[in-house]
Amino acid sequence: MKKLIKFTSVVLSLIFCAVFVLIGIGDVYIPDEITVYDNSEIRLLKVFSVETGERAVTTAAARGTPAVKGSVKLFGIFPAGEIDTVEKQRKYVDVSGEIIGIRMYTEGLLIIGVDTVETAVGSVCPGGDCGLLEGDIILEINDEIVCSSADFSNVISGCGGKDVSLTVKREDEILYFSMTPVYSEAEKKYRCGLWLRDSTAGIGTLTFCDSETGMFASLGHAVCDTDTEEILPVGSGDILTAEITGYTMGQKGTTGQIKGNFSEEVIGTLYDNNEFGVYGTYSNAESLIHETYPVASQNEIETGQAQIISTVDSSGPQYYDIEIEKITTGKEKEARSMTIKITDQDLLGKTGGIIQGMSGSPIIQNGMLVGAVTHVFLNDPTMGYGVFAETMVSEEERIFSLFSK
Repeated sequence: MKKLIKFTSVVLSLIFCAVFVLIGIGDVYIPDEITVYDNSEIRLLKVFSVETGERAVTTAAARGTPAVKGSVKLFGIFPAGEIDTVEKQRKYVDVSGEIIGIRMYTEGLLIIGVDTVETAVGSVCPGGDCGLLEGDIILEINDEIVCSSADFSNVISGCGGKDVSLTVKREDEILYFSMTPVYSEAEKKYRCGLWLRDSTAGIGTLTFCDSETGMFASLGHAVCDTDTEEILPVGSGDILTAEITGYTMGQKGTTGQIKGNFSEEVIGTLYDNNEFGVYGTYSNAESLIHETYPVASQNEIETGQAQIISTVDSSGPQYYDIEIEKITTGKEKEARSMTIKITDQDLLGKTGGIIQGMSGSPIIQNGMLVGAVTHVFLNDPTMGYGVFAETMVSEEERIFSLFSK
């Protein structure tokens, strides 16, 4: 009898430990809010269900109710937190998959390096001495808005060695500095030792256009400075049509790249660049629209077969087979929401997998837009990440509401 009691105690202890571990996992990976379209099934982690009051909603949300507070339960028994189920009207967008040119001018000047200047008395670092850091953004010099590194350089070279005042953005804080340029013996002019960036350009894939708002979404990830890895703040910019001229294949340890040329045909204006992509209004992108698709909530995405729409040669947007191997949910939005694997032999033969320029390629599953390609694994170009389409649509609508005011 004692052995039975001891065995039972051990088993119960293990069960309760497992329950606590699973509840902890649920607390991390179950979001605070989940969107439900058209009475679609609610899918949390397989061992969790949701109950609202007396009525279980593990298979369907209450139509017509904008938000329902639900209790998450493990195995339908153990409380594991709360979740809001939000009923929304199904969103439809015009999916693309076309290659575009992205041209961006920063808001202010991004400091990508703080260097010394060789003077008659030795090396001096005016920028570092006054407190400037790599990653800072210079907004004004001598109380004048500065838009180009050339204009900044002209002010510095013509200052005659007098102090200049700088208005600088560091993360979300505005700071003020006084900097003393020094005379460069090598260049025979005044210098401050700052390396600055005021613009960038590249190729990416147009994900979708929203005919309701007139907005577009592309890339699925931020455009970052190559030196500082900081997200470039948009001052102005546009998207243009582009023509593919070739590509280099991706290999283990080396990221491949689509090569192309921009045209002068502007098809949209940039408004924002954030961790979930670049966004703006489009004016002449109808020829780049591929097909209209409903947008899936993250709740409707499942592991298994899917397709991407990508342009890698002159044949235009094509469907290529992939596998969604992992879906990452949680309380915070993530740009790397899905892990995907390229399985299409045609695409693998052409590019070796995911290459630069394919970022923003729409991911289609079960007749819905579920996400966009964002990153490639450096050591395995057949693998990469994707962001939820629902996240991109949410960002697009947020930006529209800001700029429409």
